Amino acid sequence: MVEPTEGNKLPQKKFTIENNVLIGKKVAYTSKYGSSGDLLYDRMMKDPSFIGQVYTNTGEEDTYAEMLDRTVKCALWLKKEGVKKGDIVAISTHNHLDSFIPCIAAVFIGAIINPWDDEMNINFACHFMRLTEPKVIFANEKSVSIIMDAAKIEDLEAKIVTFGEHPSTVPFSDVLQGHSKSEMANFRCLKINDLSDTVFILLSSGTTGLPKGVELSHKTLLEALEASNLTMANQIPLWFSSMYWISGLYFNFMTIANNVTKLIAPEFQPQRACEIMEKYKVSWSMLSTSMANRFIRYEDLSNYDLSNLKCLMIGGASLKQESHDAIKKRLPNTVVLQLYGMTETSGMVATQLPGGTSGSCGTVNPNCEMKIIDIQTGETLGPNQQGELCVKSANVMKGYYKNPTATMQSISKDGWVHTGDLAYYNEKGELFIIDRIKEIIKYRGHQIVPTEIEDLLLTHPAVSEVGVVSIPHPTDDEHPIAFVSKRPDREVTAEELISFVENKFPDAYKLRAGVQFIPTLPHTFTGKVSRKDLKAMAASLAVQ
Repeated sequence: MVEPTEGNKLPQKKFTIENNVLIGKKVAYTSKYGSSGDLLYDRMMKDPSFIGQVYTNTGEEDTYAEMLDRTVKCALWLKKEGVKKGDIVAISTHNHLDSFIPCIAAVFIGAIINPWDDEMNINFACHFMRLTEPKVIFANEKSVSIIMDAAKIEDLEAKIVTFGEHPSTVPFSDVLQGHSKSEMANFRCLKINDLSDTVFILLSSGTTGLPKGVELSHKTLLEALEASNLTMANQIPLWFSSMYWISGLYFNFMTIANNVTKLIAPEFQPQRACEIMEKYKVSWSMLSTSMANRFIRYEDLSNYDLSNLKCLMIGGASLKQESHDAIKKRLPNTVVLQLYGMTETSGMVATQLPGGTSGSCGTVNPNCEMKIIDIQTGETLGPNQQGELCVKSANVMKGYYKNPTATMQSISKDGWVHTGDLAYYNEKGELFIIDRIKEIIKYRGHQIVPTEIEDLLLTHPAVSEVGVVSIPHPTDDEHPIAFVSKRPDREVTAEELISFVENKFPDAYKLRAGVQFIPTLPHTFTGKVSRKDLKAMAASLAVQ
């Protein structure tokens, strides 16, 4: 966990810049463990009475002894069902006391974990089913019906386990029955001879199409657990990510690796987040950009004692200077740090340092590299020049599952991952994300960055959340349109917001396609505003 520094100066650089390539410090991670399963098993065995997790809705607690007992029983059940090393186990559920147990069990026996979103529709469920063909699926009551329908459509026979009850499925409670004391006592984690074997297939955000399966290795997980004491040790953490997000999955593992109690929170709502932070004296939290924007605009924020919150990390989408400053102003005793990472790089490649420039994603992480390239020529650019961000990491994905073409398009022969993000870095080596290259709006030869309009609109006191996309125009190429969710206690007209933008930006940025008010904005499974859905809504307006 990084601590604040005096003044506004950045701490001593932990990276170098060579030929316009930002190179993070080289750090060697060593482990006495042969696998992540051995590490997790050892941690829980050594401190069985430790409270491993708390369900904040009820206050119910779970010790390591109780968690390990259910995990070993689940692992034994999986083996009895014929699940072996390399088989895929899918998990589609919200966060609760049992949700993570099958994940640990799968690691124990060398199976591959494949988290699904429990709010997926039938099209996504069929896509996930077709892509990974899991042998067993653990699901909550919300998603199990869709999963069963998708299995029939795709003609896939998979054993389905329900957290709760559902006809024609196995209750999770039954998974824990029928295991002898000798089986339990003699259980050992499977030895992983090759740490390059796949441990996760995580699904990409799907902002521009159907999600791709990102393959990550056992080495990636083990090194993340060994290094996690840098951010997790001695903290009282809180996050709202489900295991469908790489952050949610990794944080679950990291709490066990560092003997940290996990707070299981419900779906994010600003009021509930404040209540949990105050009650449990949360010291470290991770929010998506969308969550952070809603959190900081919560009217009653100042009524809660958040003095224990020492660090708030924000990731998922770019957070510009105005929003960053607004959060720091409302949380004056909290270090607010922005992060940048991808599932394809197994997490973060840049982290802001205390005292860093507002709106930046920070500097390059250890064992990572970054560069900005010209979109047309591929030439490596210098400071303050905009281009595509490319990154390297010691733990880049193995590739996209069953999709070598997409893998080759994403990763160059020399190991650079093309992020698709328009970005630049300043003289201090701090990274700034502008927008997705594909999201740039074109108007009569001008390039309009939608996040710039969004960031301005978010400064309006009546705006809770906003997404800007375009509507095709026969002579002007495209016209920007803003979809706005208003704060419940404020009123504003479309004309006021159009004028608000017009008074701050050049003429090209004018919201020529107008403003549409909607109760809530659509989000992707990873919590980002879904531009794909907004574009579909915009297209329907264009037809009318």
